[in-house]
Amino acid sequence: MNKHLIITTLLLSVLTASIFFFQSAAPTNAKVTVSTNKTFKKTSFLSNTNKPVYVWNATLTKKRHNLKNYPRTNLYSTKRVTIKTNHYFGSYYYVHSANNKIKGYVWHNHLIQGTCFKGGFYRYPTLNVLLSNRPYRKGTGNSGMWNASGVYSSATRIHGILNKDGLQKFSKVPALKQQKVVLNYLKKSRPYLPKMIEYGNHNGARITMKKVYYEPFKWVRIPMIEILNGNATSGNWEEINTFSAVLDLTTLPNGAKPIATYNVNKTSVIPFGGRQFDFADPTPQFATYANGPIIHIYGNGFGPKHNLSLVDLNRWLRYVPTRNILKLSNTRPTLKNGIWYVAPTYQDNVSYDAHSKKILTQIDSSKSQYYRFADASGFTQYHYENGKWHGQYQVKFNSPDFNKGNQVSMTFANMITKSDGNDTWLSPTNEHVIKTFPGNDSEVLPYLYKSVSYYDTFLNNQN
Repeated sequence: MNKHLIITTLLLSVLTASIFFFQSAAPTNAKVTVSTNKTFKKTSFLSNTNKPVYVWNATLTKKRHNLKNYPRTNLYSTKRVTIKTNHYFGSYYYVHSANNKIKGYVWHNHLIQGTCFKGGFYRYPTLNVLLSNRPYRKGTGNSGMWNASGVYSSATRIHGILNKDGLQKFSKVPALKQQKVVLNYLKKSRPYLPKMIEYGNHNGARITMKKVYYEPFKWVRIPMIEILNGNATSGNWEEINTFSAVLDLTTLPNGAKPIATYNVNKTSVIPFGGRQFDFADPTPQFATYANGPIIHIYGNGFGPKHNLSLVDLNRWLRYVPTRNILKLSNTRPTLKNGIWYVAPTYQDNVSYDAHSKKILTQIDSSKSQYYRFADASGFTQYHYENGKWHGQYQVKFNSPDFNKGNQVSMTFANMITKSDGNDTWLSPTNEHVIKTFPGNDSEVLPYLYKSVSYYDTFLNNQN
C-alpha cells in the first residue's frame, strides 16, 4: 500500500476515534477535574450537526440529553471549561436551556453561536448571518459559503462607482420582524418574480451582512439576500439582491404581482439613459449602467423623490427612474414627430443584424428621412440620402469617461465610417458633453424625441 495512503488512513482513524472519544462516557472510577478556561457574557448556542450531540454530567459518566431531539432549542452559556480524567481531556461549554430542563456539558466543537426564533428562523452572529430559514450544519458541501465573515464576506452583485454616505443609509441592521417578513415572502413560489429570486426559493433563503467596498480596503456592511442554490445540505448560497429591495417588494399589494408585464417578442422596454439602482435611492451608486429588457414593473413611487420604479430588469430586481422607461415595438419601426424610432430586440435566437435588417425594410423614407436606433445608453441617428441610410451622430448618457459622479452627462459624437479592408463599421468621433443633468435619476427620455434641428446645431458646430 502507498505510504501516503497509509498515513492518511491512520490520521482519519485517529480523528474519527477522537470525535467518538469526546462523545463517549468516562469510566465511573476515573478522577475528573473541571476547570474554567474562558468566561463571557451570556451567549446563545445551537447544535451544528444533524448527528447525535450529547449533554453530559460534570464527570462525563452520564448522557443527560441528545440535542438531536432539540433542534430548535437555544442553549445558553457563560463559560467554557476543560474537563480532565486520567485518560483524556476536552473542552466543553456548560449550557442550559431557558427553562433549565436541559443543562450540562457539551463538547465545544458541536456547538455554534446562534439563536433559533419562532417560525424556524436561525441567526448566526459569528458568520454574519442575520437570519436564515435553514440551520447551519458543519461539514456540508461548500460549508465555507455559510460564513459571510470570511472568503464570502464581500457583496458581488452591487456595481458601479459607490458612495460611502449613500451606502450608509442602507447599512442599518433591519428589525427582526422585517427580516421574518422577507424570508416568509420568499418561501412561496411566485413565478412573476425575477428569476434570480424565484429559482431557488424552495431550497432556502437567508439575510447576511456583507461588505460593499466603496474604495480599496474601505467598506460598509449592507444586508443582502442570498438563496440556497442546491439541495438543503449543499451549502451553496448565492447572493441575489439587497435586503431593502426585497423588503420594498413585500410592501406592495397582491403579493407584488406586476402592475405591468411586457412580452419581449413584441415590445422592448428599457431604462433609457442606462441607470439602474440596487437601492431605492440614486446616491449610493454612480455610473450604474443597465441594458434591458424590463419584463415586469412591480410598483412606482420609490426613492426620496418618489420617482423610481421597482422592476424585473433582465432577471434582476432593480430600481430605475420611472420617467425614463422607454417602450417601443420591436416588430416594426415607430413614427413619432416626424422621426422613425427603432428599438433593440431581446427575443431569443434573433440576432442584432437580422433584427435590424428586418426593421429597416419596414421604414418608409417618404414619411421621414431620419431614424433613430435607441438603446439604454442613448441613440444613434441615421439620415436617408442617395438611396441609403447613413449614420450621422450618436447621443449617449452613460459614457464612463464623462460620468464620474452623481450626475448624468449627455454626450454628442459624430459618426464616421471606418474600414480595415475586410469590414466596414460606424465609429463615434470627437465625443463631448453637450448637457449635464444634476442627478443620476434625472429625466432624460425627452431628449430621445428632440427635433432633428435641435441636434443639427451640435452637428454643424463640429463641421
